[in-house]
Amino acid sequence: MSQQGLSRPLGVTVIAILTVIVGIMSVFAGISLILLGTILSNVSVDGSNGYPFMGSIFGVLSAGLGAVLLVIGIGYIVMSYGLLKGKGWAWTLTIILILIGIAINIISAITGGVYNMSAVNSMSSSPSSITSAIVGSAIVIAINIVIIYYLYRPHVKAFFGKATTH
Repeated sequence: MSQQGLSRPLGVTVIAILTVIVGIMSVFAGISLILLGTILSNVSVDGSNGYPFMGSIFGVLSAGLGAVLLVIGIGYIVMSYGLLKGKGWAWTLTIILILIGIAINIISAITGGVYNMSAVNSMSSSPSSITSAIVGSAIVIAINIVIIYYLYRPHVKAFFGKATTH
């Protein structure tokens, strides 16, 4: 039950389950990258002692990315809990993260398409890979828009205590 005493809508449960799955995957990916970074920072790139500095750079970058993914994963798990409990902050955080995700997917589709069409990458890319990348981003954007629409439905907003009184 939310703060308003309403039962949780089914769609909120689905969104929370998907959010916790992404969170768990991000935590595992983060831990894996931190471990990889630890290994890479102690090994040189060519297997000898020739370039230990390069191994350190890749190790630090990997561990840094892993730490970010670990924090994001924990954040998603906490957000999932808030969604299940009808917390207003979880609704707000979900909207913000979805909007950021939409922006990232738009930028990714544009820059990925530009990169794939560049002369540098023209030998290895095909029109189908460019199309599939753009279609993939469009599908993710469409799903995110549907989730935002759903979260703005009156009964869902009421569950999170976000309903406006008129």
